[in-house]
Amino acid sequence: MNKRNSKPRKVYEGTIWSSDGEIDVNELVFTKIFVVIEDQPGSNWTGTMSKLMTALNKVSSKNQREILPGSPGALRVVINRVANRLRNRGIGVRFARTTDHARTRYVRFTH
Repeated sequence: MNKRNSKPRKVYEGTIWSSDGEIDVNELVFTKIFVVIEDQPGSNWTGTMSKLMTALNKVSSKNQREILPGSPGALRVVINRVANRLRNRGIGVRFARTTDHARTRYVRFTH
């Protein structure tokens, strides 16, 4: 199949092709995390990967939503890849678990 004629599709990592050229899911998540953090009072955001997926979907266009990772686990992989870049730009990234019986995993972004 010709890469230039392929339609955008969901991916979990790396680069995909669309009709207008390369789209990097890492770069998309990286830039949209900034938007999500800036929309919060105090420039901090805390939540599960599922909540982060919802927040990223709200600030993304329809075409961008098709490119975002399709599961919370896949989003975690992408965030692990861009975490150092976020930290270099002054965004703290911390993964942790709650202390209750459920031990829910969450991520915290601080600016």
